[in-house]
Amino acid sequence: MKNNSDFHFPFEEHLTSDEKELIQNQVRTIRYSAGQAIRSAGDGCLGILFVTSGVLRVYLSSEEGKEATISRVTAGEPCVLSASCVLSAITFEVQIDAETDSEVLILPSSCLSVLMGNNIYVENFIYRSATECFSDVIGAVERLLFFSLEQRLASFLLDESARLKTSTLSLTHEQIAQSIGSAREAVSRTLKQMAKTGCLGVLRGEIQILDRKKLYEMVR
Repeated sequence: MKNNSDFHFPFEEHLTSDEKELIQNQVRTIRYSAGQAIRSAGDGCLGILFVTSGVLRVYLSSEEGKEATISRVTAGEPCVLSASCVLSAITFEVQIDAETDSEVLILPSSCLSVLMGNNIYVENFIYRSATECFSDVIGAVERLLFFSLEQRLASFLLDESARLKTSTLSLTHEQIAQSIGSAREAVSRTLKQMAKTGCLGVLRGEIQILDRKKLYEMVR
């Protein structure tokens, strides 16, 4: 089964003809610009998202406006935290933004609920994906509670470098602060301190990783 974006759902081979037709009739393709909100606090249940291009940022936001990134969802990956009404175990709200220009397939919660109730393969896929998301949530909370700001910065920069496969990261201090749940001023101050050790090069809108070994030592 293919939709307009020629995307293959992970559970596709286990769908009946009627289930394939249901998806074809219900799925929507939506394009988002970089920085555009996909799901905000208080929004209704959106359904499951499948990213066909671009990168989404999934994060928690406090009443004071502090943000903590849970995960990034890239092309070919699902985001199930947007379907909280279908998964009773999800009792917290996440926000989702398009970090880059993105194209997303949205399978509405009403359709997803029917599929999960009738097809054990779909149900298993959704709960397995949810388990992986919970692991990301726990990791984010652990970093906030137990890592120093320097450690959180080092961990974030190493993760971003691995994800993008580059040692030069086009990031502002504000973007970094949002991702790790800190204030821009604190991030700027700590980056300058880290740069003095020779592990980073800090330029306007750009961070260069100069000594990866030193960053790893900071995280330990």
